[in-house]
Amino acid sequence: MKPRVSRVITVAAVTVATIATATVVPLANPRASAAPCIVTVQLAPGAVNPAVVCLEQRLVEMGVPGIDGPDGNYDAGSVNAVKAFQTERGLYDDGIVTSITGRQLGLRGTLPPTGAPRVTVIGDSTASAMRYYDEVANSTTRYDVLGAEYDLVWSVESCRRLVRTSCGARKDPSTGKWWTPVSVLPLMQTSLRGKLGEALVIMAGYNDTSIATAIDGIMAEAKSQGVYKVFWVNFRASNTYSGAYQGLDREFNANLEAAKVRYPNLVVLDWNGFTYSQPVSTQQSWFAGDQIHLSGAGGLALARFLKSNIDGFQIEQCEPSNANAGVAEQANGGPASPETGQSGFRAITPTRVLDTRSPSIGGGHGKAGSGRTVTIDLSAAVPSNASAAILNVTAVNPCSGGYLVIFACGTQPGTSNVNYIGSRTTAGMAITMMTDRTICVFSSAMADLVVDLVGAFVPDGELFHAVGPARWIDTRGSPAQLPTIGRFTAESQINVPVAGVGGVPVDATAVWINLTATNSPTEAVLQAYPGPCGTPPNTSVVNVLSNRAAATSAIVELGAGGICVRALAGQPHVVLDVSGWFGGNSSGGRAFVGHFPVRVYDSRSGSALVAGATVSLLASEVAVYNVAAVEPSWFGWLSAKPCGVAATSSILNTAPSENTANVATVAPGIGGDICIGTSISTHVIVDRVGTFVLV
Repeated sequence: MKPRVSRVITVAAVTVATIATATVVPLANPRASAAPCIVTVQLAPGAVNPAVVCLEQRLVEMGVPGIDGPDGNYDAGSVNAVKAFQTERGLYDDGIVTSITGRQLGLRGTLPPTGAPRVTVIGDSTASAMRYYDEVANSTTRYDVLGAEYDLVWSVESCRRLVRTSCGARKDPSTGKWWTPVSVLPLMQTSLRGKLGEALVIMAGYNDTSIATAIDGIMAEAKSQGVYKVFWVNFRASNTYSGAYQGLDREFNANLEAAKVRYPNLVVLDWNGFTYSQPVSTQQSWFAGDQIHLSGAGGLALARFLKSNIDGFQIEQCEPSNANAGVAEQANGGPASPETGQSGFRAITPTRVLDTRSPSIGGGHGKAGSGRTVTIDLSAAVPSNASAAILNVTAVNPCSGGYLVIFACGTQPGTSNVNYIGSRTTAGMAITMMTDRTICVFSSAMADLVVDLVGAFVPDGELFHAVGPARWIDTRGSPAQLPTIGRFTAESQINVPVAGVGGVPVDATAVWINLTATNSPTEAVLQAYPGPCGTPPNTSVVNVLSNRAAATSAIVELGAGGICVRALAGQPHVVLDVSGWFGGNSSGGRAFVGHFPVRVYDSRSGSALVAGATVSLLASEVAVYNVAAVEPSWFGWLSAKPCGVAATSSILNTAPSENTANVATVAPGIGGDICIGTSISTHVIVDRVGTFVLV
């Protein structure tokens, strides 16, 4: 598409503050120093102007090589330095210091705070009003909406395509040649590689005739560079635009909505819905006659629309992580570690012992990760004779894919408890031994951590009895112990009687469940706590994205009403499976024995399991396993059950190329084996973290 506004090079005004004369020392961090003076004049190659001294001082301050020294002449060395800077920022590299280039150099006002998250905006002519109208007016009004708070990369250019070569957009005012912008994906892979930052905004594709495969390529590249969120502005419907795009807007928007299911860090911004919800007079003031390109007022509205949406996700600065983003790797042999003594379950009122977002809960800490281990003292929360802690651990808004390891402080095991991907909040149960009633949590990538203590194993605790697995609830209508109740809504909850139902005796005190949320049109959160339903605790059990499925195990104390299952958010279908119960010292009761995690199966030494495959593993006792699906091929599930038992219940749900883990307790079946089954092709890892032995 041709630009709606031509580039203007003439100087509208000149304001040069007093020029500092002190020696300028190059800085390792160019953002740590203010500019030596303020420049509001546009500077073209060959200019002789006092403002050039300010520019050259700033270039020296940034440590840019090739600068002859501040002399007031905008010559080849300084021009090339500016061009290099423009390339680094995704700008049109003509060497002309426009209002936007000057703003990013720190010559036209205060730079955003050191450590501000980087937001990269890559757009075509439908986004270019945010840039061109500022340059025409020699201002930064639209840029500053985002640029005052975020470290902004501002790459919007006419006629840009997503993947295939872009068209010639406009004439270079200094050379007379036609400027052809680099397309979105090639730009990400070349001059902006490693510079995208925490958030990427895409507003392009109007010059394409198909975007489905382009979305996948762009999202894969963003993932490889650790981008936290990709905000993709959807396509405004227009019956007046006559380009190749006409009539494809609905198809493109459907492509984006479908991609949201595949990519949890993709946020589709409804520019189409937002703009058409405005009064007709407002739309007329924002858009040109083709109903796609924007006026100056429309460019300002778009910048504000982007900021309000980006602010809503609380984008934080993320540090790169060199850790394995998949699963922890088991060291050969592993260190010797004593087993715990035999112990039983002791319920503890759910207690939040760490929230890195809150200094008042566990000392705050800020995002963990990048090789950092957080130590949590549980001495005030668990009995003095406790041998192991039972926790619900959540990685909140992780910067990139990774995993959590929860362990007794000392030697870190090569096994993971929770696997997550960038920007997806993921929760899981962990059972871990302790060192002097302290535990450690390692996160391989930056993430906020929330840890809730829900119980402990103590010598005089309640013994475990394995069942099933048995399906208690399935709101989708499948057979279950309880009648179908239909999809949950936000804040809805039900009492689930457990004691006295399905082989669980009336004197049971707690139950081991696997809770699944699925098919919610919006992000959903489930809670499970002792019934009857009432005031819920400040803890979550399952977090799931819209149109996805996720499962998490939990041990829940039984109240007078059994347990309460509540949807804190979303409208999910709910599946609840029971794996066992705790209570008394009746015949058949089993005590827990914890040990250093041991990897008992890893398909990566050979081929991935195929869809429908089952692998049997020798098991002499009822055991606690951490089961992980690694690089699954598609949406599906894994099951774990005694071999030879007809009943099947899923323990975790998969999505393409996303590693997922969950903890399960499984009794040996016929022949003394447990069976791990999969509905899709995937690698599978199984780690044993403890056993339940007969007493």
